[in-house]
Amino acid sequence: MKNKKEKQIKNINKGALLFELLIVISLLAVILSIGANAVFLSIKSNKVSGERDVASALASESLEAVRSVAEEDWQNIYSLNKSNHYFPTASNGKWVLMTGDETVNINTAIYKRYVVISNVSRDSLTRDIQNNYLNVNDDPSTQKVTVRVEWTGGNPIEISEYFFRWKNKTEVQTDWSGGGNGGINPVGTIDTAGGQIKLK
Repeated sequence: MKNKKEKQIKNINKGALLFELLIVISLLAVILSIGANAVFLSIKSNKVSGERDVASALASESLEAVRSVAEEDWQNIYSLNKSNHYFPTASNGKWVLMTGDETVNINTAIYKRYVVISNVSRDSLTRDIQNNYLNVNDDPSTQKVTVRVEWTGGNPIEISEYFFRWKNKTEVQTDWSGGGNGGINPVGTIDTAGGQIKLK
């Protein structure tokens, strides 16, 4: 009778140990699964964050390139077709705007970026920029430049900035000749592409 009881106790102990072992294995499986998911999400988050940083840099680069194009000659952006997409590219040591979208491959991501240039109008009383463009209040000295960068698996980045025609061109004096009323009239070349005429 004693041996039978001991065998039953041993069997119960074995069963309890086996049950405890199964619980430990189940807990480890759950912990490993949660850990693996956390690592995966962390890696994915780092990847998305890195791609977003690259997209932001690409947008800023385009904005600065368009600024360079505008500073060279205001007409380079003002006279563009406002319904087209453009992208900046280097040509003969300077930035120029080409029609279309640009594709940029960096690491494993493929980015598409483009620039849209819009006319700007100002309130006739306050001179504030109007939210909705009105042709009658057009301000030829202000343009809105918007850069958009898109890539698979990420939310697009869009940044906008207002560019102003601030640089005035001056007359290059080549000769002086007297005017009919005894005044002096400068003779030379006048370049009005950048703004108002100023005589030295």
